[in-house]
Amino acid sequence: MANIKSAKKRINTIQRRREENKFVKATIATQIKKFRKLIETGKVDEAEKFSKEVYSYIDSACSKGVIHKNNASRKIGRLAETLYKAKASAKDTKVVEKTEAKVEEKPVETEVKAEKKTTRKTTAKKETTKKETAKKETAKKATAKKATTDDKKVEKKTTTKKATKKAE
Repeated sequence: MANIKSAKKRINTIQRRREENKFVKATIATQIKKFRKLIETGKVDEAEKFSKEVYSYIDSACSKGVIHKNNASRKIGRLAETLYKAKASAKDTKVVEKTEAKVEEKPVETEVKAEKKTTRKTTAKKETTKKETAKKETAKKATAKKATTDDKKVEKKTTTKKATKKAE
């Protein structure tokens, strides 16, 4: 226990703040539970209206310093994602219900093609063969260049010999 008067006051304020923070965190948790329950029951429109209230309460808790800003944004992001998915699934079910009423049942033939499974060894062999062919191609190119340069040298020598013979 503190002996100094200001330290005793500080303990009291800390305790009061702790209780307030607990209250805020608990209400955030209950609001999130209510929100999720609305989505699970299929009341997407009500959940959308309630989401604004939940988001603002989370933001106010963040601004008061009860929760960290990253924590608040993570909670809001996750809630928004669940709401988005719920909306999408609600639209899909409506579309499916409409199309099921219009669709006539027809027998559908399906062809199943057996795909050749490749193992790690075969892919490794393919890679090595690719590398080997690339090496061979570069070697061929190098020898072709060398041959063309050798032919040019021979031609130069013969032309210089002819020129010297003519000069004589």
